[in-house]
Amino acid sequence: MRRLPQRVVRCAVASLGLLASCDASVTPDLALDATVRVTGGQFFRSEMPSSEDGPAVRALTLSPTVKPGSVGRSCSGVAAASTTSVALALDQDVGFWVVAAGAPDVSAPGFPTFSAEVAFSRAISKGRRSFTARAIDSQGRFGAAFTRVLEVDGVVRSRPQGRLVVALSWDTQADLDLHLVDPKGVEIWKRNINSYERPAGAATEPPGTLHPGGILDFDSNAQCVPDGRSAENVVYADAPPSGHYVARVDTFALCRDAFAHWRLEAFVDDVSVGAAEGTSANADTTYAHDRGAGVRALEFDVP
Repeated sequence: MRRLPQRVVRCAVASLGLLASCDASVTPDLALDATVRVTGGQFFRSEMPSSEDGPAVRALTLSPTVKPGSVGRSCSGVAAASTTSVALALDQDVGFWVVAAGAPDVSAPGFPTFSAEVAFSRAISKGRRSFTARAIDSQGRFGAAFTRVLEVDGVVRSRPQGRLVVALSWDTQADLDLHLVDPKGVEIWKRNINSYERPAGAATEPPGTLHPGGILDFDSNAQCVPDGRSAENVVYADAPPSGHYVARVDTFALCRDAFAHWRLEAFVDDVSVGAAEGTSANADTTYAHDRGAGVRALEFDVP
């Protein structure tokens, strides 16, 4: 295992409020490709040091069952008295996270505690994975690994069935909105969830009448109320109109997250016809969130 650079060690042991000041010229790594993400933690794209001469983690609490794409999972624990921060990592990941150790609580008087929310990528592989916590002292010394075995059940939310499906998903509890403009210029989004337009002069219609068209299936994480989905889909159950489509992603709110990494993909008869990925930042929330909102993320044609 390669040695962790000393600059990284010095940064890792700083209090959480000072981590960003270790090197102001370095852009923080957003860890968009990491299997696990830790809210409020600092990410280091490196292996932890091999030496284990630092303090020990005494306890680690984390639910042992993980679903791909799950967010807001509580992770907490207790460490030895000399601990100033704690490193958290999942085996086979691209790096590790550091969170600050807090004050002792009544359940562990005299011992620093730590607490964080973790999220797991939808790409996490099924099977057993090891989640590790290592205490760090003020000298940058890492202690022995305290490990919990997690069982990833491999249940991935399936894509809805339809002749045309435009699928948006993201990796946090942010409130993102999918907008799709069809070849007739009709925009499908949370305030206009169906592309059907009643024919001119048809004031009423028989009860139970069904109309072809695209339908938005869900307004996910609306008003920052997490629903465990972080996904929205526009689905055409029947043959969609031929022509040019434009899909946009609107960042209504990031909620408690600093960023949200999203993926948008369109499928015609289960065949991908285009995909795009991007990252929503705080600046994206400042624009109007109405018809026409969002960044133009994907364009495609249906024959």
